Amino acid sequence: MKAAAALERLRATPAGQLESVLGRLDLSQTVAAIAGNAVSGLFRRDERRDLVRLLCIERAEELSPAMRAKVMHALRRLPASPSVSAGLRAMLLSLTGEPFRDMKYLLNASGDQHDLEHVVYERLSPADRDAVLAHIAAEAASAASDDLRILCDIDDTLKAMLHERRYPHGTVYPGVVELLNALDQGHAAEPSRPGDLTFVTARPEGPKGLIEQYTRNGLAGLGLPPHAVLGGSVLNLFTKQSIKARKLQNFDRERSLFPECRFLFLGDSGQADAQVGAEMLRRGPDFVVAVLIHEVVPVTGAKRASLEQAGIRFHSSYDEAARIVHELGLIDRAGRDAVVRAVDEISGMMT
Repeated sequence: MKAAAALERLRATPAGQLESVLGRLDLSQTVAAIAGNAVSGLFRRDERRDLVRLLCIERAEELSPAMRAKVMHALRRLPASPSVSAGLRAMLLSLTGEPFRDMKYLLNASGDQHDLEHVVYERLSPADRDAVLAHIAAEAASAASDDLRILCDIDDTLKAMLHERRYPHGTVYPGVVELLNALDQGHAAEPSRPGDLTFVTARPEGPKGLIEQYTRNGLAGLGLPPHAVLGGSVLNLFTKQSIKARKLQNFDRERSLFPECRFLFLGDSGQADAQVGAEMLRRGPDFVVAVLIHEVVPVTGAKRASLEQAGIRFHSSYDEAARIVHELGLIDRAGRDAVVRAVDEISGMMT
């Protein structure tokens, strides 16, 4: 079907039926076809603008929070333009209260790099971004939440990769998956709501997010909760200081997108995570409830004392980490015990 005819068909959909029609479409493939037609000239710029306006402005009120998140995710297929930015802004401003939070979390758990952070910081114009961030802040001020946002490093925190010598390269640490699941459910207002877990890494995004998608693929099949991934750039790989800067940028963005929540950061002592965590605690003492550092490289003396005074909690295994977060009230006893059992089982197999 030609693009103009497809647009007319959507326009002609009776009131109240648009959600059903869109639900029968593969939205990503549909918009991808539109983007392709834009290159060939078959779908004119004004028609792309009209499609965005139809879905995001004129008939957005007919769509559920879940469908609005799907529409915004599908629009990644269109080239950046003022009309796309305006449409995304309108969609993000179209809801308040719990429906808005549902839409936000669902978009953040979209399953690829085109999550909430990408939409707000990469697809919106500066003016539209400011309006959306102001809306997010206003919503947070009117309905604070006890939901826990978990920020987790990957290398030497989730998997033995760089500095770890106790386990083979690539090993998923015993108990870490169980801990992340316990944290995702242990203090959430809605444990089943996706999007509470975000992996923070200095790995570069690469062209078209290929390296970030590679990172996601490496996390698939581990039994993790729904999650997002915030990556870095190639330049961030050169020094610990640049790694720290990128992770702090990720933290600042996460804080601006979820100001209603509290935060927990899981990192390791192999790079700059302890310093990153200390700065997080300094910047957001009301937001960050704990920073746990997996000690793969020993931290001793005055350096350790200074970091512990700043609020950093060190651990050498995830049963120890589970006991710490249980004492902080972030997971229940059953969650703690599940982590301890997982660690004991692996330890027994290795002895």
